[in-house]
Amino acid sequence: MKKIYIIDWNSFIYRMFYALPEFSTSDWKLVNAIFGMAKFFVNLSLKDKPDYLIFVRDAKWDNFRHEIYADYKATRDRMPDNLKVQLSSIDEMIGKMWIEIIEIPGFEADDVIATLAVDLGKNPENDIYILSGDKDLFSLITENVKMYDTMKKKIYWPDDTIEKFWVKPEYISDYLAIVGDTSDNIPGIPGFWPKKAIELISLYGSVEWIYENLDKITGKTKETLDAKRDLAELSKKLATIDRQVNLGNFALESNNFLTKNILNDEIKEYFRAHEFFSLIWEENVNLKKWEDLNLKVKIIWDKQGLDELKNKITNYKEIVFDTETTNLNTLIAEIVGVSIYLDDANIYYINHAHRGPQVSFTELKEFLDDIFNMDITIIGHNIKYDLEVIESYFKSSGKTEVKKEELSQTSLFG
Repeated sequence: MKKIYIIDWNSFIYRMFYALPEFSTSDWKLVNAIFGMAKFFVNLSLKDKPDYLIFVRDAKWDNFRHEIYADYKATRDRMPDNLKVQLSSIDEMIGKMWIEIIEIPGFEADDVIATLAVDLGKNPENDIYILSGDKDLFSLITENVKMYDTMKKKIYWPDDTIEKFWVKPEYISDYLAIVGDTSDNIPGIPGFWPKKAIELISLYGSVEWIYENLDKITGKTKETLDAKRDLAELSKKLATIDRQVNLGNFALESNNFLTKNILNDEIKEYFRAHEFFSLIWEENVNLKKWEDLNLKVKIIWDKQGLDELKNKITNYKEIVFDTETTNLNTLIAEIVGVSIYLDDANIYYINHAHRGPQVSFTELKEFLDDIFNMDITIIGHNIKYDLEVIESYFKSSGKTEVKKEELSQTSLFG
């Protein structure tokens, strides 16, 4: 499978800006959004390693939706000045990485993303991830086109879309047409909330078919639908993504991420100039070695070790907790191991699925049940993900072992 990341530049840049507190260089240049993007690229290069990376940005000026509704996006707040001043530096950084940004006049990024997703999704060997938070893009989800929330580390499949909106991906535009979308100033049908939208869609399907069956609907619902038909049809047009944008001379190979020298010397100099020293990995490689930090990790592989750790935890008011898993999707992720930090002298890794002696499914479940019932504070990065994985993994009492074929060949024990 070819892993393809399609990134909604506009949505992504806002998320990077708000994900980090504002901070500046020694000469007072604001860099929180720049740093967020820089760290994202470093992680892509060192960890995710997609085969292809496509950045898409809204074209300047109005698009065809403004022609049919002058107030489209009229309520959206202007970009914060503290983000605006960082945009040119972000563009400069992306340019130094030789990454292209696609921008098609007259169209929003969503339309271009949709066209790319539909076209590239025709090839079953393409594994496509859309990096965005926009609700309308959920309409594009199929078995090989997913939404990827990098902040929550969550991937949305078709079933996740139904769980989130209670409608299938193909009805997202109808859902938004009925309930409206305040972020884009799509009016929707006044007084119709999500529950009403879900009810109508489950009975009749699209907005068009709802009106085809208007004679079967009664009471206040029928009166409102009849009175607001023009508004409903307008909202459907505004919420529907164009999937046939002319992309000109677009070529997937031009966006091959693995062949680009993303972390080149020019970028390293750019990082130094912006004081992103933590991102220049070779200059900080010694910081990544446990022995250089004088810290030792104790591996736990049996019930005796778990019991000893559990007793030790009772002497602490807080612990740091993290899971090692096989997948970003919490519904199918398997637990490989669990890391627990008490202090610099007490760092533990519970082996559940690497080669060598392992803590069993039952032993790990009982241990986690016990510590989560203790009167302690548990600290973690994206702890919601860890909790969802634990809940899903232990939900089935018949599960006895991790699927070993999903694990890397890396072994803790040689």
